[in-house]
Amino acid sequence: MPNTHKQAFYGVAKSLVTGEDHDFVYVQSQIKARVKMRNWTRSGMLRSPVFVDFILAA
Repeated sequence: MPNTHKQAFYGVAKSLVTGEDHDFVYVQSQIKARVKMRNWTRSGMLRSPVFVDFILAA
């Protein structure tokens, strides 16, 4: 992920935080992104996900 994308995400995500614990920061699901993946695991998780780009609403 390019640094410009990281900075934009962190700037927006700060206002979307709903909770936090020792391992995770939880944010509202208003930001969408496109990812590439190999396939799904048996437990329903993405296998080898890679960030591609943010999806911008028009």
